[in-house]
Amino acid sequence: MQTASAIPSTAQPALRAEAVSKAFVSGQQRTQVLAGLSLSINAAELTLISGPSGCGKSTLLSVLSGLQKIDSGRVLALGSELGQLDLRALERFRLQHTGFVFQGFNLFPALSAFEQVELPLNHMGMTRDEARARARRSLEEVGLAHRMKLRPSELSGGEKQRVAIARALAKEPELLFADEPTSALDAANGQMIIDILHRIAHTHGTTVLCVSHDPRLVIHADRVLAMEDGRILSDRRNHAPIIDSKEISS
Repeated sequence: MQTASAIPSTAQPALRAEAVSKAFVSGQQRTQVLAGLSLSINAAELTLISGPSGCGKSTLLSVLSGLQKIDSGRVLALGSELGQLDLRALERFRLQHTGFVFQGFNLFPALSAFEQVELPLNHMGMTRDEARARARRSLEEVGLAHRMKLRPSELSGGEKQRVAIARALAKEPELLFADEPTSALDAANGQMIIDILHRIAHTHGTTVLCVSHDPRLVIHADRVLAMEDGRILSDRRNHAPIIDSKEISS
């Protein structure tokens, strides 16, 4: 098994799937979710995977982030082939290089916003002062400097999601994965989350991969991949013509 120490080249995509297949088995039923899917995701962009529920977009995000194993093919992230990493190396890779934002926020009820953001930094070998400084900067960046002492029960849905983004951002990840980050929010808070994710990609050089069926994200993404039945139907860049799925880089 290789280690998770591969250094990404600026010439290669941040994420790459090569002929990836994934199926789920329940009893006698086998459901093919991804079948020979290939794509490349560029760094420093907000890429949106859109499509109806059940089309395979969340599964695609899970395999690209290393949360789920694939049945066949290859997934490369920052130059490391995830399928060749043992469990410990994969966990270390995710800790050091990735951040996650989920629909349900995934916050600890007993911790303040500041403590939520500081907690994962303590597992990365940082000094206490460095972790606290990073946590404070990240909360300031998402506009929550004045709310950092509050617990989740005292925050609105939009504020909870901003805490979750700050928690991911504080790690300074090269890869940020967001699964339906706006679906539980009203229009105003959803718009704020979209703007923050877009800014993170462009100001931090972070590869932001977002899965959503929220049409509001489409116009803000640098690139939109439309999925249906486990296949990518189109690949469109904003202010650029739609590219047929057969022309998607692999």
